[in-house]
Amino acid sequence: MAKRKRERVTTHNALTSTDAGSHKRTKKRDENSEECHQCRNNTARHVDCSSCKKRYCVRCIKKWYSNLIEDHVKNRCPCCHNNCNCMDCLQSDIMHKIDKWNVSHEDRIKFAHRTIYFLLPWLKKLHEDQIQEKRIQAIIDGITECEVKVSRTELPSDARCYCNYCRTCIVDLYRGCECGHYDLCLSCCQELRDGSLVKKDKKLRAKPNGSILCPPKAAGGCRCRGHALKLKGIFKENFISDLLEKTNSVVDKRMLEEGGSKCFCLTKSGEINTNTSRQAACRKNPIDNYIYCPTAKDVQSGALEHFQEHWLKGEPVIVCDVLGSTSGLSWEPTVMHRGLRKKKNKNGDQRLTVEAIECLTGCEVGINICRFFEGYSYGAVGPEDLPIGLKLKDWPPHSTFGEELPRHDAEFRSALPFREYTDPICGPLNLAVRLPKDVKKPDLGPKTYIAYGFAQELGIGDSLTYLHCDVADAVNVLVHTHGTKLKIQRLTAIEKRKDSLLNEERTRNLQASPDHSDVGIKVDVSLIKPEPKDDGLPFVEGDQPEGGALWDIFRREDVGILEEYLTAHAGEFRNNSELVKQVTDPIHDHCFYLTKEHKRKLKEQYGVEPWTFEQKLGEAVFIPTGCPHQVRNLKSCTKVALDFVSPENFEECIKYTNKIRELPNNHMVNEDKLEVKKIAIHALRHAVDYIIG
Repeated sequence: MAKRKRERVTTHNALTSTDAGSHKRTKKRDENSEECHQCRNNTARHVDCSSCKKRYCVRCIKKWYSNLIEDHVKNRCPCCHNNCNCMDCLQSDIMHKIDKWNVSHEDRIKFAHRTIYFLLPWLKKLHEDQIQEKRIQAIIDGITECEVKVSRTELPSDARCYCNYCRTCIVDLYRGCECGHYDLCLSCCQELRDGSLVKKDKKLRAKPNGSILCPPKAAGGCRCRGHALKLKGIFKENFISDLLEKTNSVVDKRMLEEGGSKCFCLTKSGEINTNTSRQAACRKNPIDNYIYCPTAKDVQSGALEHFQEHWLKGEPVIVCDVLGSTSGLSWEPTVMHRGLRKKKNKNGDQRLTVEAIECLTGCEVGINICRFFEGYSYGAVGPEDLPIGLKLKDWPPHSTFGEELPRHDAEFRSALPFREYTDPICGPLNLAVRLPKDVKKPDLGPKTYIAYGFAQELGIGDSLTYLHCDVADAVNVLVHTHGTKLKIQRLTAIEKRKDSLLNEERTRNLQASPDHSDVGIKVDVSLIKPEPKDDGLPFVEGDQPEGGALWDIFRREDVGILEEYLTAHAGEFRNNSELVKQVTDPIHDHCFYLTKEHKRKLKEQYGVEPWTFEQKLGEAVFIPTGCPHQVRNLKSCTKVALDFVSPENFEECIKYTNKIRELPNNHMVNEDKLEVKKIAIHALRHAVDYIIG
């Protein structure tokens, strides 16, 4: 095979004519004006940049670029460094430049083989299931298997096909009614026949010959009630069998054996290399207690195989100082807000109010964005002198991160380590990027999470993310923190509130009343006030934590024991101040947070301990799918997270999808949003085509 030229991969957006015109106008205005480039004021003393001739007033330098001195600006101003945070620059694509990186043809071949290696077992199982369903159809029709004809479903390219029973994505063959209103995946068909259907439904039944009748309309069916569901398909005839044949012809079973171990966490003397590892647990196995923790410079120098060694084991990874390789654009929430492109709603009104989650009750409250950011910096107080924690989840809402914050999107992507996996546009080991352009894609981010935080573990009202598993792999970068101290009066109010809750619960138990809708405190947003700065009240003594967020990540092999513990002790946990009363699935219910005491009991009684560590500013945390985790904010934090699908953890994504099938239809996790089976088909096809050439 002829050797191909090295391919250049670039992830910066093309400059639109509108942006270019805007840039020219701004440049011309700067050259002919004595105004400050930042605030457009000409009354304060200015510093002229010797490189690009722009000027910044000393007030703006002090307010928005406190890390710079006047001589720095005179030599090369923020515009020269591509980190100017004036409104014009923040909202323009002209500075949306990410450093180019190369992926050689040899590496692309290696990555394609890696993809095939991990996805091939699933493809074989899918093919076997389809062959089995065709055999059953042959028995139903009284013909040979070769004579079975599958009705092809013409779907729009952006349409999604879901099983009406288990709500998971249908990837190719399935059974559906004639009118197209009821579809059943092959897994449900097979389970229905052998009596192992995850959720029993007497109205959905199979005949002795294997045919399945469409259920009545009242049970989610349609007017085809009583008619047998037909065998249908999405791809062309024999697509899966042809893909399997091609894949088998190129698979390299030696792919993971040739290199051997690439992990250098142990020194020659057998000790842990603490330069690239961080202790996060105290289990019996000393190696298992450490997390691989390289710096961003280590990653740039070539640490991919070392990362893969740990990633393959299902271990989290921490990369330090990822912001050091970026342009230095400010992640201050107020700067991000100024950079929003769409500050008005559909009616043309200013979007001054945001929906925040109040941590005491878990309720959404509408609050002025300026008041929210004030609380972020100084703290907030609610009724009864209680400290108030607020969280903005997935901000800005109703649009993609890149559309509303193009400069910060570029900054985040340039900070991503191991871009072979994490690049959302062209990462060769990010399976999700292989979906065709005309196929509707899952929302994998980036997403911003802005929240208040407290150094102390309060017990109620903590700013946290409950224990959960992500649908895919994730990388979470802490881009900004602001430490706020609690006053003693706030802790006293928390203790009073906890005593009050206990008394209410005892009274309710004595009255044998199941109603607990009045438990907790209703927070009126108008009663939330900024923490007074000069009221003379003493603060809680003690140093501020170095990190901004406390993480607990559990091993996959401990999930069963963890679920057992949570189910047995469910009545001891609080979800938004109220005791947990009902458990459907301890992990996917998103209602448990293990405090220090619960983590101690879990280790003492069951021998299970998570990796526990503080995420520091500029650190990227990689979380493999299948690992339950929880987070508590120790400071006011701004995090940006991105999901991706790696070949190594593809099977864990399948397990997550299968778990969805078992949950009740009204459960909060009730949809196959990732559609990982569809992703796998396109990733395999791309890998095979690239190898074959």
